[in-house]
Amino acid sequence: MNIFWVTSEAVPFAKTGGLADVSGALPDALAARGHNVSIFMPWYPQQAGRLDLKFSGKLELFGVPSGGGTEWAAIRIFKAKKNLTVYFLEFNKYFDRPRLYDWGGREYDDNAERFIFFARAAMEAADRLNLKPDILHANDWHAALCCVYLKSGLYAGRETFRNCRSVLTIHNIGYQGIFPKEKLPCTGLGWEYFNYTCLEYYDSLNFLKGGIMTADMVNAVSPSYAGEILSSEYSFGLEASLRSRAGQGRLRGILNGIDTTSWNPSKDHLLPATYSVKNISGKDICRAELQKEFGLPVRNDAPLFGVISRLAWQKGLDVYAAALEELLATDDFQFILFGSGEKYLEDWFQYLADRHPRKFAFYRGYASDRQSHLLEAGCDFFVMPSRYEPCGLNQMYSMRYGTLPVVRHTGGLADTVENYNCRNGETATGFVFWDLYPRALVNTMRWAASVRAESPDVFRAMRRNAMKSDFSWDRTASDYERLYRDAHS
Repeated sequence: MNIFWVTSEAVPFAKTGGLADVSGALPDALAARGHNVSIFMPWYPQQAGRLDLKFSGKLELFGVPSGGGTEWAAIRIFKAKKNLTVYFLEFNKYFDRPRLYDWGGREYDDNAERFIFFARAAMEAADRLNLKPDILHANDWHAALCCVYLKSGLYAGRETFRNCRSVLTIHNIGYQGIFPKEKLPCTGLGWEYFNYTCLEYYDSLNFLKGGIMTADMVNAVSPSYAGEILSSEYSFGLEASLRSRAGQGRLRGILNGIDTTSWNPSKDHLLPATYSVKNISGKDICRAELQKEFGLPVRNDAPLFGVISRLAWQKGLDVYAAALEELLATDDFQFILFGSGEKYLEDWFQYLADRHPRKFAFYRGYASDRQSHLLEAGCDFFVMPSRYEPCGLNQMYSMRYGTLPVVRHTGGLADTVENYNCRNGETATGFVFWDLYPRALVNTMRWAASVRAESPDVFRAMRRNAMKSDFSWDRTASDYERLYRDAHS
């Protein structure tokens, strides 16, 4: 198939979260299976410009209808590998900024115009390049308007898109692209699209809703999350739209994968020592290096818990902070946390780290690749107490590195971690709790630590189970192939 992939971010060119990981890995896996994949994303000079990319061509100027006039953009063409090409849409007025979506904790005031332009530019560029895609694959609200455009009179009649069908992937429904209805003329669409079956949402525009209602297929990034977003608790107001699509057989859940080449403890050049499921001794060397680097006593008798996360309500880090406060006061455990986000959480964790410097190390900010890999390798447990988690990748990275996840039963965490229950030591891969309260998390972390201390054979077996789990993108890519075929049915 010819796949027209539209995303606002992709590794290694620009990243704020899991969307970038998926948009870097899944197109690669699809290309390896023989599909011709074209990724369209903005050119962010302050992110991608740092990479030494060798472009195979550049389309200097092409017109993009915008707000009743025409803006002129460029396309940088990067041939990533066989069957995989990245088309960077260059328009510095909107995309030459220090961060992708916000600055100083506040979203850019012109985000509506920026991503209306991006969606329209992607459609115009695909037409100008005569791609003739079989599938338009839009990701999250930033690209969701492409699904609306494909069905609209603006593009439905063009030869380029005559055999094209659309798929919309919801990576996180908490972000929907909601803007005042007065922005509708900027899209070039008529007011007939401002209704409850398309873009209208409580008298505002909702880009994600428009994509959900017009895409030929919609998917969430794990089976459990696809079920959860049908409820008002998890849908952020879109449950009616999603139930409508589910009733038509047009909603599906497909679990994300991970890059098993980059995340491979037996060949990881970022680690001080490599190791494998057959010989895990190198993990102890990684643990000691991690403890030294972050000022914790080098010891093997205390369990070491790690977290890498945005410090946000979604991630349940307020519950973790309350649990951590009790554990630091009463238990002989060690903790390391990388994160930034809500200031009260940053300040809370910094306070705890200052009070307990021999038990808890807090790194305020984003972890580097080396730090991320070292933490995954050096810890015994990785904690994810999420309120909701569309898929989650860190629990998969952790299992790959023999670090057992401690997670709340939600979304992709429920789909990937098998809870230990004293009878399934030969298949269990982690520790799961259900109720999002500090007491439940404290008890689960103590339970995990007790298994490590009192049942070392079980603990070692769980590590082996975790490291053998298959979260490769090749498995996931075959599920997307079926989704693409169903979009044409």
